[in-house]
Amino acid sequence: MITALEEAVLNEITTRIAALKTGGVQKDAKQLLTANAVAVAVLEGTFKEVAQREWRQDVTVSVLVKFKNMTNEEARRKGINPIVAAVIQLLVLKTFGLKIQPLVPKRFRDVTTEEKYAAGVIEYLIEFGTSFTIKALDEEAVTDLITVGLSYLLKPGDSIADASDTIHLEV
Repeated sequence: MITALEEAVLNEITTRIAALKTGGVQKDAKQLLTANAVAVAVLEGTFKEVAQREWRQDVTVSVLVKFKNMTNEEARRKGINPIVAAVIQLLVLKTFGLKIQPLVPKRFRDVTTEEKYAAGVIEYLIEFGTSFTIKALDEEAVTDLITVGLSYLLKPGDSIADASDTIHLEV
């Protein structure tokens, strides 16, 4: 659910806000080299038991917005403020067709480091809250979560697997 949520939020922002066409599912913007970018990640959450073998998982969706303008801080703030407002309005009460509670804005803050400031960059972190229910799985279902099945189709147009592998992820 967390990966689907991160990808849905990122897709919504990068397809709807022209200034933020570059983005990634990651906790910061270090790997995003363009002047304006967005990073999305679920970095924390809590659990509350709601029934036997069932919990509500409350999570915080963190959206880091990066904006660059070499003129001055005032110009950077005039550039990022409408972007922050647009991100909030775009995501508020969205569920993206997932079985989650609607996103609600929690807080935002300027997280610009001195290094970024000197480079003409301003960064804001916007946090949204949501929750969803998880249920305890049986052992076989847990194994399925960490197993990847691969089929190799070597002949073009052939839908019969020539070979296959099963990979068990180490946790």
